[in-house]
Amino acid sequence: MPDNHLRNIRALLENAKEFKVSRKVDTYEYESLEKMILDDQIRYSEILELFTDSIYREWFYKRNFDDNRPMKITKYSELWY
Repeated sequence: MPDNHLRNIRALLENAKEFKVSRKVDTYEYESLEKMILDDQIRYSEILELFTDSIYREWFYKRNFDDNRPMKITKYSELWY
């Protein structure tokens, strides 16, 4: 998965904390939505809406970002070598 996509998802996750809950995610949807988000099959506006549900947001964070490894940030010029 492209690092840029993961950075965008993480930014949406962090920003969603500031918004009022606009959609509750049912537990049976968690894994299928996670796959769709990671596979870039959902628009960012909808991802932001999903992440307003703090329980889903925490679940997603723990499964995808909570492994104490720093995010890999590359300069665009390094990608072209």
